[in-house]
Amino acid sequence: MGGDGRDGVCTHQSVGEVDADGTERAALPAVDPGQLSEENARAERLDAASQVEVIEPPIPRRVRRPADAVRLTIVVVVLVGGLVLSDVAVDTRGAVEQDLVQASIGLPRLLLTLLGYLSGLGVLLLPIAVGADLLVRRRPLQLVAAMGAAVVGGVLVIALSTLFDDGHWGHLSAILTRPTATGRTEALDIVLVSMIALLTVADITGRKWFSPVASLIVVATVITSLLSGSTTLAAIVSSLLFGWVIGLAFRFGFGATSTRPPGGEVAGALVGTGLELTRLELVDANHLGDRRYTGTTPSGPVDVRVIDRDTFGLASGLRLLRVVRLRNGFTRPPALTLRSELEHRTLMGLLLCQAGIPAPEPVSVCEVGPFSAALAFVQPVGTPVSELGEDLDDEQLAAIWHLGRQLQRRHVAHRSLEPDVIIIDEQGRAGLTVIGAGDLAADDVTLRIDLAQLLTTVALLVGAERAVSSAVDALGAEALLRAMPLLQPVALTRKTREALKAKQHKGLLGKVRERLAALAPSAEAPEPIELRRVTLRTVVTIVGGCVAGYFVITQFTKVDFAQVISTANWGWAAGAVGFAVTTFAGASIALNGAVRIRLRFVHTIMTQLAVAFSGLVAPAAVGNIALNTRYLQTSGLTPAVAGASVGLAQVAQFCSYFVLLAVSGVLAGTGTALSFRPPPILVTAIPVVVIVLLGLFAIPRVRVFITGRVVPQVKAAVPQVLGVFQRPAKLVQLLGGALMLDASFVGALVCATRAFGSEAPVAAVAVVYFAGAIIGSAVPTPGGLGGIEAALTYGLTTIGVDAGTALSAVLLYRLATYWLPIPFGWFSLNRLQKIGVI
Repeated sequence: MGGDGRDGVCTHQSVGEVDADGTERAALPAVDPGQLSEENARAERLDAASQVEVIEPPIPRRVRRPADAVRLTIVVVVLVGGLVLSDVAVDTRGAVEQDLVQASIGLPRLLLTLLGYLSGLGVLLLPIAVGADLLVRRRPLQLVAAMGAAVVGGVLVIALSTLFDDGHWGHLSAILTRPTATGRTEALDIVLVSMIALLTVADITGRKWFSPVASLIVVATVITSLLSGSTTLAAIVSSLLFGWVIGLAFRFGFGATSTRPPGGEVAGALVGTGLELTRLELVDANHLGDRRYTGTTPSGPVDVRVIDRDTFGLASGLRLLRVVRLRNGFTRPPALTLRSELEHRTLMGLLLCQAGIPAPEPVSVCEVGPFSAALAFVQPVGTPVSELGEDLDDEQLAAIWHLGRQLQRRHVAHRSLEPDVIIIDEQGRAGLTVIGAGDLAADDVTLRIDLAQLLTTVALLVGAERAVSSAVDALGAEALLRAMPLLQPVALTRKTREALKAKQHKGLLGKVRERLAALAPSAEAPEPIELRRVTLRTVVTIVGGCVAGYFVITQFTKVDFAQVISTANWGWAAGAVGFAVTTFAGASIALNGAVRIRLRFVHTIMTQLAVAFSGLVAPAAVGNIALNTRYLQTSGLTPAVAGASVGLAQVAQFCSYFVLLAVSGVLAGTGTALSFRPPPILVTAIPVVVIVLLGLFAIPRVRVFITGRVVPQVKAAVPQVLGVFQRPAKLVQLLGGALMLDASFVGALVCATRAFGSEAPVAAVAVVYFAGAIIGSAVPTPGGLGGIEAALTYGLTTIGVDAGTALSAVLLYRLATYWLPIPFGWFSLNRLQKIGVI
C-alpha cells in the first residue's frame, strides 16, 4: 500500500486504461512538467518568430564563394610550381618515385589485391553513389555540374595526350612521361582527373560516409597507378591537381548550392535568444562578406549581421592578403571558422562598451543552422566626423583624442579608425559605428599603427597643424613621436590611402611628419619601420643571393676538401685570423679619431664586433652606420655631430681604400701609366650632374628642405669636423686607423692564399680584395654573402690561382673575417645593450 500516495508523496505512474471488455490498453508515457514547459516555450518562440515581418528578396539558390576563387588560384600556382620544380630536380624526382614504388611493393600482397579491387570497383560505383546522394538532397543542378566537370576533365586529358603524341609541348611531355618499350607513359591519368573534378563539384567534404570512402578510393587508385608503371609520379600529382583545378573552376563558374538561411530563420534564431524582434529588413546582401539587416524591437532598432559560410571567405581573404603583405605582428590573421569570428566580434563589442565608449553593443549572438551565425547590436547615435569635416571644434577634437587614449590604455587596436567610422554623439563624446576587426591585448607596434591611423584621419579632416596640436594637448608629444615611424601608407586602411591620393591631400603625411619632427628638433628623426613582408630590396636580395649561391656551390665541386685540409699550412691560417682581429682595432682607432671626445677603447672595439654581428641581418654599411651613430650618441654627442663623425670615418676609409687601390694597382702592373686621363663619359657626366643639382635648387620645396633641415645639421657638425683636423693626433688616428683596417683585410686574404700553397703577388691579391669589396658593398645581402665569395674566387683565378685553391682561400678568409667574429659580436651587442652603451 506504500505506493498509493497516502504518505503525501506525489508520484507519477503510467497506469494502463481498461476497455469495456476488460482488456488493458498500453499506457501512455508520463510527461515531465519541465519538458512540457520547455516545449511550450519553444512553441511560443516559433510563434513569435512567425510574427516577425521579414523584408528581403529571395536568396539565390546558387552562389559563387570567394573561398573557391582563392583555392583555385593557390592550386594553379602549386601546379605550375610543381612542374617547374620537377623540371629542375630531375634526379630527385626519379629517386622519390623509385622509393615510393619500392615502399608500395613492400606492402602485403593481400592488401595490394584489396586496393586493386577497391580502385576498380570504386571508379565504377563512386559516380553512381555521388549522383544518387545529390538527387536525394534535391540538388540536380549540382549533379549536372559535377558530371559535366568529369566529362570536361576527360576530354581535356585526351586533347593534351593527342598534342603530346603529335610532338607538341615536348618539354612538358618530358616532365610528365618517361620512355617505355612501346613508347611513353601517359602524361595524365584520365581516371584521376575526372574523379577529382567530380568530387570537387559534388562538395562531399564533411559527408559522414562519402568523404572517407571517396578518399580511400582515390588513394587506392593512386597506388595502383603508380605500381602499374603506366604513369609517372609527376603525372599522378599533376592529375590530382589538374582535376582539382577543373572542379574548382566549375564550382566557381556555375556557383555552389547556397547554404544561407533566409531572413525568417535568422529572425527565429534571434527571437529564440530572447530578442523581441518585430521586423527584420535586409539592408546589404554582401557588406564585406556579411549580410546586414535592420531590426525593429519595442526598445528601439538593432543592427543585425549574419555571417555566412558562402561569403565568409571574402573578409578573411582580404585579411589574409594583408597578412601576406605585412610582416608578422603587424596585422591580425584571419579567423578560420565562423565560431572564432563570432566570438571575436562579440568580445570586441563587449570590451568597447565596458570601456564606456559609444560603440555597437552586442545584445544577441546565436548560430543559424550549421553554416551561419547572427549578431545583433544596438548602434550608438551620433554624427560621423566625415560630415563635420573642418567644422570640428576644439572640444570635439579633444573627444576624438579621448577615444584614442581610451583604446590605447586598454590595449585595443581598432584598425579601422576612419572618418565615417568615428561619430560625435549628443553628449559630445566620440564613438564608433563599427566594432572593427582589430586586436585585443594588442602589442606596442599595433597600438602605434592605430594611433598613426587616427592621426591621419584627423589630419584629413582639419589639416596637419590642428591635428598635431590637438593631439599633443591630449596625448603628449612623446606618444605621437612613437607613432611617427608608422606614418606610412602601407600601415593605413585602404580608404585612407585613397583619400591621401586626392589632389587636396597631396603631401599630407609629409606635413604631419614635419609637425611631429618639430616637437623634438634636437632629436634624430626616427626611421620608418618596415612593415611590408616583401619589398624590392627583398626580391633583389633573394635573387642575387640565389645567383651568387649557385656560383659558389658549383665551385665546391672543384675542391677536394680532404686534400685541402691535409695540405693546408695552419701557420698562415692563424695569420689570417690575426689580421682579422686587427681589422677591429683599425676600425676602432679610425672612429676614435673622427670625434673630439675621448672614447673608451674597449667599448669601441666591442661596438665594431657588434657591427660584425649585425652583418647577419643587414648589409654591412647599414649596420655599421646605425650602431656607430648610436654608440656616439650615448657617448655624449648630439645626433647631428654623431652622424657627421661616422660619415667622416667613412670618408677616411674611402680615402684609404682609394690610396691603397692605386698603390697596389701600380705595383701589380695593372696600371698602364702613372698619369690619369679621365674618360670622356666622366668628363661629360660631371657638368650634367652639376646642372641637375642647380636645377633642384630652383625648386622651392627643395630649397626649404635644405635650408630648414640640412643646413642646420651641417652647421652643427662643421665645428666637430674642423676640430678633428686641427688636432694632429686625431687626424693620425683617423687616417692611420682607416689604413690599418684595409691593410688588415688585404693581409688576411694574402695569408689565406699562402695557407693553401699559392704564391700570388701581394699587390695582385690586394687588387682582388678591393674589387671584391666593391662588389660586396653593391650586393644587398647580409655581409655581402655570395657576392664577395664569387668575386674573390673569380679574381684570384684571374691572377693565376687555380680554382680549387682560390675557393679554399676565399672560404678561409671569410671564415676568419666574417664568421668567427659573429659569436663575439653577439656577446658584445648584448653586453653593450645591457650597460646602456648602445
